Amino acid sequence: MRLYLLPISTRRTLLYCQKLQPPSSASTSTPKQKQSWGDYIQTKAALTWASWEKKESGWQEAVASYGNQLLRKLPYEEWALKSMPPLTKSRQRQLEALLQQQAQAEGDFAMESGEKGGNKRGKVDVDKVEVVYPGGLIKAEQVPRILHKLATEREGHHKKWFWWCLAGMPVTIPIGILPLVPNLPFFYLVYRAWSHHRALSGGKHISFLLQHASRLLSYHPSPILDEIYSTQRFPLPFTSEPTTGPEAETIKHPDPAKVVQAVNGGNTTTEKTDGVNMGHVLEQREVEDGEVLLLSQENAKKMVQLLEVPELEVELERAIWQVETAVEKKNREIEAEAKVDDTKKEKEKVKTQ
Repeated sequence: MRLYLLPISTRRTLLYCQKLQPPSSASTSTPKQKQSWGDYIQTKAALTWASWEKKESGWQEAVASYGNQLLRKLPYEEWALKSMPPLTKSRQRQLEALLQQQAQAEGDFAMESGEKGGNKRGKVDVDKVEVVYPGGLIKAEQVPRILHKLATEREGHHKKWFWWCLAGMPVTIPIGILPLVPNLPFFYLVYRAWSHHRALSGGKHISFLLQHASRLLSYHPSPILDEIYSTQRFPLPFTSEPTTGPEAETIKHPDPAKVVQAVNGGNTTTEKTDGVNMGHVLEQREVEDGEVLLLSQENAKKMVQLLEVPELEVELERAIWQVETAVEKKNREIEAEAKVDDTKKEKEKVKTQ
């Protein structure tokens, strides 16, 4: 499999796991893997949902339409962890076997070369997980920290809501008595419990890989990603205060002066363009200390085409929309606080006169 680290803003990064198909050869016939019950249920549910989306009217069409709006609002970080295959016992045994194979190969190679330390590595890198990222934005030493943060930052949230969903299921069972309409609250809680559990499992998978990062992960800066980010046009939505906590891994903007010039540009009106207040005189410090989007929807589609990963499009579209929404909300909060401060100052002036 291959992991992509795609910065959405200077404070937020999208993780996506691409499942790679093993190369097929005419001489080697690989037995077809048996589908697990979890995969079967997931496939069946996806097909059912797709058939509901095709309905032109009726309750099924209404449920699918409302459900899609609800699913779009689920945090993109949760979808990202769900893209990781769960760390099953068989998968963990497979990774542990790979670690033993690599250790044995290194030992054999060291003995043959007469080196006691085993500094050189044997040729057992085939099954390593690739981590692809834009080298112009993310430094190699940042990659493990970003992966660790994405894997663990929402662990408590997923654990809490997993158990709350399980606790709520029995309460919704009596709704199934109603005729004609399925027990939608029950099925929603089942889906959310599964979703939280899957996100937890994805995070554990990443954490396991990070424990043996030198043997299981290989980092690959991508020239394609660098080209896309370097050709991004500005201005994009920004906020002078980040939408994340101080513990978030910050990605330095490659050219803060470019953003300042694009936003200011001699414009002193209060007109807004793409969520950016053109009347605000932006300073470079705000770009560095705040949060600036790094990727537009247009460039995201270009990225999907160049990477040839079509399933990534919906993940990028959702993540960009959610970050844009968070930035707009933060700007409204800043404007509201500024108005309150201005009102207080006016009242103080009146009192002093």
